[in-house]
Parts: sequence; structure tokens; C-alpha cells
Amino acid sequence: MNPIWEAFKLSRLNILKKIESARKEITELTSELVRIPTPNPPGNTAECVKLIRDYFEEHGIHTKTFERIKGKTNIVAHIEGTDAHTILWFGHLDVVPEGDTSSWRQEPYGGKVIGDFIYGRGSSDMKGDCAAAMVAARILGDEGKLRFNTDFWFTCDEEVGGIDGAEWLSKEDMVKGDVCIIGDSSGSTQSRPFIDAGCKGMLWTKIKATGRTAHGSTPHLGSNALKKLVTITPHIEKMQDYKLNVAKDLRPALRTSVDYLLSSKELNEEQRKRTKRLYNYPTVTLNMLNGGVKINVVPDHAEAFFDIRLTPGIDFVATKKQLLKLIESSRIEGITHEFVQEQTGYFESPKSQFAKQLSRAVRIATGTKPKFKILTGGTDAASLTKVGIPCLGYGAGMEGQAHAPDEHVPIDDLVLAAKVYALFPLIYRA
Repeated sequence: MNPIWEAFKLSRLNILKKIESARKEITELTSELVRIPTPNPPGNTAECVKLIRDYFEEHGIHTKTFERIKGKTNIVAHIEGTDAHTILWFGHLDVVPEGDTSSWRQEPYGGKVIGDFIYGRGSSDMKGDCAAAMVAARILGDEGKLRFNTDFWFTCDEEVGGIDGAEWLSKEDMVKGDVCIIGDSSGSTQSRPFIDAGCKGMLWTKIKATGRTAHGSTPHLGSNALKKLVTITPHIEKMQDYKLNVAKDLRPALRTSVDYLLSSKELNEEQRKRTKRLYNYPTVTLNMLNGGVKINVVPDHAEAFFDIRLTPGIDFVATKKQLLKLIESSRIEGITHEFVQEQTGYFESPKSQFAKQLSRAVRIATGTKPKFKILTGGTDAASLTKVGIPCLGYGAGMEGQAHAPDEHVPIDDLVLAAKVYALFPLIYRA
């Protein structure tokens, strides 16, 4: 037996045993994090960061905090390696607001453990994974010097695009690494594990309409700006029939993604039909419509906001041109457009060494070979890949729980996530 391989096996077994014995610790940390409300807005994460900093200081792990706006705090825990290369893990501490509490049976920020689940806002998205990462980091720290530097980042503002979190940290060159595991992931279980190979891009579009005001009793004397938006909407929705040039390397992962989404028993026939088109065509939805000042006044100004999502790896420029062509084809006067946010999406080839190595870590932890899928939404990876850091996602998030009332996460899946996060630095080879 190769002595290096034998040493790796012993280290691997030791780590797996330690994480199994840390199940209670992972559970308690998740509950503690959930009990600290961090809804965004305002997205204040300072108290959560204090808990994390205190935990790591207690275990002798060096941390550093970063803050552009007071209260919106980011923290990184650093485990020193003997090599110059760096592995990253990224998770976020902000959560979406709890909404109407009458829809909840459990306390939104109670962090209550019921059976094998932990309940509360952020338990699944994604304070449970943050707790799993904390324990993984602590156990890696106990192992002594690793071959590679390993940084565990806990950030703010993911729920609003990473403005004072991953986006700011990346732009200011404060995040450096060779590869990154994104903990913000869902749908993976022991019997059916998944790795997120990428996420969709976005082309958020604002359409402005101007008209002429008039009394509601004489609408013919005015020009209704809201009506113009209603008229142009079907033209923009034709983007849903624009066939995307999907990258060949990505097609197997897209088929897996569709199969994964179709496995939900709650879909009706129309939803199943649309799911099958989800990656080969853009999705378009009118999500905000603003205009009018009074019920008896013809509006002279109105705005519509369209959320357009695009599969990563497509010709983004050609797709934008198609949208502009559809807007122009409406021939409606007094219409202007603005792209309020553009993001091309990203994907890491499942054939890359990084993907193969993370796949191996997941297989060791779960006993099952993982499949690759593409997220329909976005994560902090959008910011990190812009500065050249390859990203893959794995986490314990439970499908359908993010942003939902009575959000909860399985404790078993959190333990699996901790195993993956601790194993990968042992497996990775730059």
C-alpha cells in the first residue's frame, strides 16, 4: 500500500468519525444562528459574525472581518496550509424577511429542533450550511497544517446580489483563491446527491412609457402610459420562444437539471411542460408595474420591470439584440428601455479536475456518486467567477424551503455537508 494513500485513508476516516460525533454541535450552532434575525433588508449580520468569531477564537482559528457599511459584516476563518494555493468555502448569513407570521406554525427565529429537522428562517437558506462549515473548519484546524490554505467565508447581502458582501469583496480584491465551494445549494440528499455546476444569468429590464395626462372622463384627450406597457408586454414575452445556443459540455447537466425538477410530484401538466423548456429558452416574467396617480387621471408616466433568466454559456450579446428587436417591433411611441442588471451566469465543466475532485469528496461522504445540475436562480458564485475563481455548489439546503414559511433543514444532510467541506481540502490537488 502506498504510504501517502494509507495516510490519507486514516486522516479521512478520522475526520468522518469526528464529524459524526459533532452532530449535536452542528445542530446547536444552526439553532443559535437562526435565533439571530438577519433579514435583508436591512441585512445586519454583525451579531451573527460575533458568534462565529467567538467560536473560532475559542478553537484557535484566525479570523478577519470586513465591513463597508456598519452592521453589514463579513468574516473569514483562515486555516494555514503549507502550499501557496487556497481553497475557498462561501456562505451567506443574511436571510429574506419572514413575511406574514400567521403563515408560520413555528417561530420564524426560534431555531427549534423537531425530530430530525431544525426550523426557522435561514435554517435551509443557509445558516445550517454555515454551521456545518464552522464545524468542518474547526475539525480541519484540529488536524494541524493542511497542504493548502483553506478559507471559510461568511458574508452579508447575498439575498440582494452581494452588494456589500461577495460583490464588494471580489471587486476590491479581498478574496483570493484557486477554487470555491458554494454552500448555498439545495436538493442534495445521501441517496441522491447533486453538485451545482453553475447558475443562470439575468437580464433585468426596465421599460419606461411616457404619455399625456388627461381627465379620466375624457381619456381620448390623453395618452395612457400604463396601456402602452400592457401593449408591449406580449412583445417582450416572445423572448420565451427564442432558442438558446446551449454549450455542448453543459447539455448532460441540463438534462439532469430538468429531470431533477420534474421529479416534484406537485407540478401540474402546464408546469411540467414549461419545466422542460427551462434551459433551452429564456424565462420572462413581469414582476413590477408602476404608474398612475389617481383613479380618474390618465397616467402620463409608467414603468415595468421584467426578470429575464438565461442559461449560462449562451451568446449573451446576441440574446440582448433579440430582446431589443422585439421592443422595436412593437412600434409603440414613448417607450424607452434600460438594462438594470446584467449577469451572464456561469458554469464549471463537470469534466474539470475541480469537478472530479469535489465529486469524489461527495461520493466518499454520501456513498453515492453525485450528479451535476444548474441552478435556476443565482448565488455569490456570480461575483466570484467574475474575478476568475471557479465555483461549484454543494449544500444541505432542502428543495422548496428557501424563503418559505416554516423553513426547515434535515440534520442528517447538515452532517453530510460538513463531511464534504472537511474532506475536500484533503482531496484537492492544484
